[in-house]
Amino acid sequence: MTTVPEPCVAADPRWAMIPPPDPLDRAGEGGDVDEDLMGRLIRFADLTAWPAFAAFGVQEESIDRLLATTAGLDPSAVAGVRAGLAGRVRAAARALRNEPPVADGLHRMALRPGERIVVVGDSLSADRLSWARLFAELVPMVEPEASVEVLALSGRTSSEALALGPVLVSRVPTRVLVMLGTNDIRREGATTGIRMVSISETARNLRALRLLLETESGARVRFVVPPPVDPGRVAATRELTGEWWDPADVPGLVATVREVDPDAVDLSRMPIRPDFWEDDGLHPSPIGQVAILRAVLARI
Repeated sequence: MTTVPEPCVAADPRWAMIPPPDPLDRAGEGGDVDEDLMGRLIRFADLTAWPAFAAFGVQEESIDRLLATTAGLDPSAVAGVRAGLAGRVRAAARALRNEPPVADGLHRMALRPGERIVVVGDSLSADRLSWARLFAELVPMVEPEASVEVLALSGRTSSEALALGPVLVSRVPTRVLVMLGTNDIRREGATTGIRMVSISETARNLRALRLLLETESGARVRFVVPPPVDPGRVAATRELTGEWWDPADVPGLVATVREVDPDAVDLSRMPIRPDFWEDDGLHPSPIGQVAILRAVLARI
């Protein structure tokens, strides 16, 4: 996704008990970017999954320096925010580990030593408080010699994910979880509403990505149908940002993903609480991300 939501104060006790990251105002004077905006950018824009950075293994510390230089901030402050978010995920994962739906789902995965799992997606997974980050913390708790790498990037379409193919193959994954499509049906222009990717192209991209991964790396590929959006809140941003989602496009996306992978984990009909989303009605809140994790593990 490209729209960066306002932060949400979660009511779930697993998150409430974890302190938020240190504020960016500790960076010192002279910041050129609004501190709140920078905090949201760090949460949702993980540039390690940008193809050029991923291909060369650029480390987060280097990206911290790049962000800090661009925004006029102290690199240690940027790193501190990122570390704070990671700490929240670790603590939440420890709290979730023995919860029956989570523990049972991880058990059914039958993780083996040496397993390398890659998650491919957009900001729904790139979010540093996402279901994928929780999953990446939980897997080594069950099998210490297994790992999860989150190669998700805000705004990514299926076309852009296909271009990541060589990087994905280079990771030699044993399993790949793919949650894509929300940005394919994103529309640009408050009046024109140009769709990012046609439905036929989405189908071609997902099939090609699956073929590439299964053939070139031998990975088992499982698709995840993205969760729903809140039509009312998403529509409210149409005039403000020029980006919007038409609810009429959603059934076609769901059908396409399920056609490509009949065993896809379908989140489009998952029960939704009012606090599932951030204020934009598009990105899941931390509560929503935990719900996605439970749903994925229940069906994987």
